[in-house]
Amino acid sequence: MKSGNGSDLFLETLIDEGVDCMFGNPGTTELPLMDALVNENRLDYILCLQESVTIGAAEGYAYATGGVGVVNLHVAPGLGNAMGMLYNIKRAGTPLIVTAGNQGQRGQLSEPVLWDDLPRMAEPLTKWSYEVRRVEDLEQSVRRAVKYALTPPTGPVFLSLPGDVMLAETGGLTGRPTRLSSAFPAPAESIERAAQMLAEAENPYIVTGSRVTRSGAVGEVTRLAERIGAKVFSDNRPNSLSVSLTHPLYAGELLNTIDPLLDQIEDADVVFFIGTETYTFSFPPEGPLAPRGARIIHLDLDPWEIGKNFPVDVAMLGDPKTTLVGLTESVERKMGEAGLQSASERRAWIEKELAASRREVAPKAGEDGGPLTKETFQAAFGEALPQGTALVDESLTMGHGGGLKSAIAGKIDSIFGMKGGGIGLGLPSALGVKKALPDTPVVCLSGDGSAMYAIQALWSAAKYDLDAVFVILNNKSYRILKERVLRLDGKTQEHRQFVAMDFKEPELDFIQMAGSMGVDAVRAKTPAELKEAMQKGLAGGKPYLIDAHIEYERLEN
Repeated sequence: MKSGNGSDLFLETLIDEGVDCMFGNPGTTELPLMDALVNENRLDYILCLQESVTIGAAEGYAYATGGVGVVNLHVAPGLGNAMGMLYNIKRAGTPLIVTAGNQGQRGQLSEPVLWDDLPRMAEPLTKWSYEVRRVEDLEQSVRRAVKYALTPPTGPVFLSLPGDVMLAETGGLTGRPTRLSSAFPAPAESIERAAQMLAEAENPYIVTGSRVTRSGAVGEVTRLAERIGAKVFSDNRPNSLSVSLTHPLYAGELLNTIDPLLDQIEDADVVFFIGTETYTFSFPPEGPLAPRGARIIHLDLDPWEIGKNFPVDVAMLGDPKTTLVGLTESVERKMGEAGLQSASERRAWIEKELAASRREVAPKAGEDGGPLTKETFQAAFGEALPQGTALVDESLTMGHGGGLKSAIAGKIDSIFGMKGGGIGLGLPSALGVKKALPDTPVVCLSGDGSAMYAIQALWSAAKYDLDAVFVILNNKSYRILKERVLRLDGKTQEHRQFVAMDFKEPELDFIQMAGSMGVDAVRAKTPAELKEAMQKGLAGGKPYLIDAHIEYERLEN
């Protein structure tokens, strides 16, 4: 690029920063950008029909590539539509560049239609929020945004792009990308203190999160767990594979209500949190948390999370992968032959205990011609998944109890989940994952209620030949709300009537909805039908939807 306008410079800067894909929903203020894209073949623009879909798709893309996702929205209403999904991205710490066109600066004082103070709107949910006021600042703003989004603790940033800036004449690039390495270990003193604590532990537990995955530290966590004989848990609401589901020391996900969660880790004398939140609660505790006697170590690149909820005995600010190498070596030295032998015996006992518990939760397939219950769905779904699947999991009630993870263990190479708790992420995220991993089978699990938050994602899947398989877990209700309202032991429990929680009269027809957006679909009511549909969808080379009718235990009178 020798010369052009702000839109040309914006694209050129993104490309120079390594961006090759953008998800967007344009409006009038984005027309300069759309004009600049006419003959730009180095960057794909994926049109999404609703703004929350753009955010979810970009997050899936960012997670699957390990890079940054880029979103383009339209003024205040577009950003407003995206805010719910942007909350999920904040909680997940996904590196995202969210941009929105804004009305030109001239006349903003008169508050023209669609204008608003976009940086102030985005600020609560982003690491940095800024409006570019001069075309001379555009390249620097984009480069700063990419750098900051990718710098741990990673997360979304926002840039407002006024129309006059995007149309202003400008020259070519003058800068270059900046990347900050985070591969630094925690301080030596904290490593030695943590090593001593782990060497002396009689029943250590490890809890892992998404920043283990981002650090590439799954192998290092596994080695440490094996050496000290520790159960390994993934955090609640996991949105990545931070520990292998097939490893014999894997003890499952932590629960997301406080008392059952504390029960899970009650036997531990040392709990080592690595790259994880502590914790995301559905029902927050009434006061400060007490770990019931266990000492706490926390290793993370996010200082906010260290000591956030539990008091920490050893705080370790550093990269998990880099730190764990030295930490494991120090633990081995401090344990000596006798300690390592004791840990090996503890490991054998733990593996035997966990193997028995996995057999208890493993779903039973039942008859292929019987109904799709929670258990028979899990078994049939796991059987139908091919090796190396990337799973996008937004199943809320289906994943409870460990049966789903047991069924898919050994089949999936990566998992993408919902960290923030706001529903509707599944279908859009599958778009981005499939765009990033075109040669990998991608399967999305979403509830019927969740799917309706972003059903427009199916159109984009068809438009751009993103051949994910979308499995809708259809129970014709917000099942999770029904289960939880019963716990209030109020009028719902007494009368067994549920207000505003059913999708009936009329029922949702996902087959017709998918067909109207160019996606083939089939209904499955038995395990045999589900497996046949999965086989067809995975082999079809185009997006495919399965409307899986799940029969749950009746909660009504």
